[in-house]
Amino acid sequence: MRYNSTLIAAIAGVAMAVAPLSPASAHGHHHDGGLLFGLAALGTAAVVGVATIVTAPVRALAEIPPPAPGYAAPIYTAPAYSYAPPAAYAPPAYYAPPVAAYYPPPPPPGYGGR
Repeated sequence: MRYNSTLIAAIAGVAMAVAPLSPASAHGHHHDGGLLFGLAALGTAAVVGVATIVTAPVRALAEIPPPAPGYAAPIYTAPAYSYAPPAAYAPPAYYAPPVAAYYPPPPPPGYGGR
């Protein structure tokens, strides 16, 4: 048990040490990657694909554990009472009154060549 927690702490420490320290950038000149990045991405995709194919039969044949004995999930029923909210929530008395209009009045007739 002690070795498991030590191993997890070591992996977390290595992950934090190799994490990039510079901020992310959405500019195009930072995304060129190059040949090394392309080969690393291709290798990673191949490893993940092989791992998925190799472990698929194990996952398919794994036995699903039964539920814990003596456990029954409670059945939800809606409450028997019902109430309606108030028709409107009035603002407090110390609020300013609403403005008359949010836009200027229309121009007078004949304004602007019409």
